[in-house]
Amino acid sequence: MHYLSMLLLLLLPFQVVAQVPEDPHAAVTPVQTQLDAYNAGDLELFLSAYADDVRIYNFPDELRYEGKERMRTTYGPMFADSPDLQCRLISRIVMGNRVLDHESVIFDPEAPPVQVVAMYLVEDGLIREVRFLR
Repeated sequence: MHYLSMLLLLLLPFQVVAQVPEDPHAAVTPVQTQLDAYNAGDLELFLSAYADDVRIYNFPDELRYEGKERMRTTYGPMFADSPDLQCRLISRIVMGNRVLDHESVIFDPEAPPVQVVAMYLVEDGLIREVRFLR
């Protein structure tokens, strides 16, 4: 419950100050691209949705790593070694340039899925930041 309260406090200011692109769903494009590429195991298409200096966090602000090349070393082996890897979108909220996805990730079909909330910040058509809540 504490994390949910923190999440709401984090998002409330963005409702007022977030820049809304001309197309209110423009932020969805790179997020959906990376989701589709993730499910297809297409590393290059997956990475194309991210800014070169993307930052990946554990919610609320623990920096896990930075940069697209670091993502390549993380996701490349995972895509190669996990043919059953799938991410199912449970729900999506779009607020300006922020996209929040509730996802169910299957790493192994014999194991229960992992529930994740991914909070994407999109700028200039690319994902600039991701915060994962597990």
